[in-house]
Amino acid sequence: MIWGCSLVVSAAQWPSGYGQWVSGGYFIGHTEPFSRVVFNGVEIDVDGDGYYLLPFERDSEGPQQLSITLASGDIQHFEPEIDRRDFNVQRIDGLDPNRVEPPPEVIDRILADAERAALARQQYIDSNAWRQPFIWPVRGRISGVYGSQRILNGEPRQPHWGVDLARPTGTPVRAPADGVITLAEPDMYFSGGTIMLNHGAGLSSTFLHLSRLDVSVGTQVVQGDVIGAVGSTGRSTGPHLDWRINAGEARIDAAYWVPPQDELCEPEGEGEEVVLLLHGLGRGEGSMNALAGDLRDAGFATCNQAYPSRQQSLPQLSGYAANALDGLEQAGYQRVHLVTHSMGGILARYLLQYRALPGDGRLVMLSPPNHGSEIVDAFGDQRWFQWLMGPAAGALATDKTALVNRLAPIETRTGIITGTRSSDPWFNFLFDGEHDGKVSVDSARLNEADGFRLVDAGHTFIMRDREVRALVIEFLQQGVFVH
Repeated sequence: MIWGCSLVVSAAQWPSGYGQWVSGGYFIGHTEPFSRVVFNGVEIDVDGDGYYLLPFERDSEGPQQLSITLASGDIQHFEPEIDRRDFNVQRIDGLDPNRVEPPPEVIDRILADAERAALARQQYIDSNAWRQPFIWPVRGRISGVYGSQRILNGEPRQPHWGVDLARPTGTPVRAPADGVITLAEPDMYFSGGTIMLNHGAGLSSTFLHLSRLDVSVGTQVVQGDVIGAVGSTGRSTGPHLDWRINAGEARIDAAYWVPPQDELCEPEGEGEEVVLLLHGLGRGEGSMNALAGDLRDAGFATCNQAYPSRQQSLPQLSGYAANALDGLEQAGYQRVHLVTHSMGGILARYLLQYRALPGDGRLVMLSPPNHGSEIVDAFGDQRWFQWLMGPAAGALATDKTALVNRLAPIETRTGIITGTRSSDPWFNFLFDGEHDGKVSVDSARLNEADGFRLVDAGHTFIMRDREVRALVIEFLQQGVFVH
């Protein structure tokens, strides 16, 4: 219906964006710049690129009200629903009784600690690091999870708000994303050595029980920088990192910002340089095995990263690449290359918006839909396609508003190989020029690429083609296509 000059639209259940609509989850939405977003009656900040953040606390559940007023005056209404989670009960005994029932003489200190933390969370930081793929600040056994109802020395207490990672005292703690340090306290009553890192948009990471602080308030850090060390200070029974994430005062689950540790690849081979491989949409790491074997024969180590390509959004999936890359750096590799197939190349481009490859590594992309695919244009709004291909596919349309066409140029030395033989002739009618069955030759191009080669191969199995495999090795070794 029309009121004045504004069109009120009852939109689909889910707005554009990604995240987890569950208790303790979050949603990063995207709309037109200069839009007004209101969530459950509260106005939400929208950045200059049209992104906004909705946090869902532990007790959030049920239908929600979201309205977006576009710059044109048109209004979109959404009624998404937050799924309720069941949380554990965690019993911890052996704590210092004064840390469970603080004596009167420390109450002022506890209140002062809480005030400092609240002020640190309120600081405004002009940064888009909150949209960056996050990495684990420490890898280790998870000994405590978000939302658990805690029983301390037999007494019920507040839920646990972090992810506990058990590691020895002194283990380096690294920044999960870029940001600015807004709190660095060596001895807070409950949390001991404590650091707060602001990522922008009100999103902050807090690190508790540290044995050492390597930063101070105002320090600017980038992802992977060492900021402190694991300890057992404050209210703690053993060395571990308690990692928490807040969006303003809303406490959300840090585990939702990173992929599971046990799903990250391990390097194979003896090479001093390593190649991180990323498969395409609807495929698995097995599709890259033959290419990985050739790379190892050529003297490279490889890390063949699987990811749930049809279950998560493209920004979320890029977290697998970010964490795999971080793991290779921590393993001691000084130079890391990327070789990708299809949508794996878009994950790489998303990742490279925020960081460079170690050692000036190189990128080779096989059949990348760098400017989208006509297949998504034709079928992307149909339910069967969305069910079959998942949320990431929607980012691969050819129109300029699609995520794939909003990525900034990358500075990594890049070679692109794409095919001119259709692997899917039933899609041929969708293309005007040369294509490989899923991606047109023109769509595969990038202005900033340092090399571009056409081969007589189709999209689906281009990574198995002998000529292609030789060209990949050639570019990684020489930085150009020679033959």
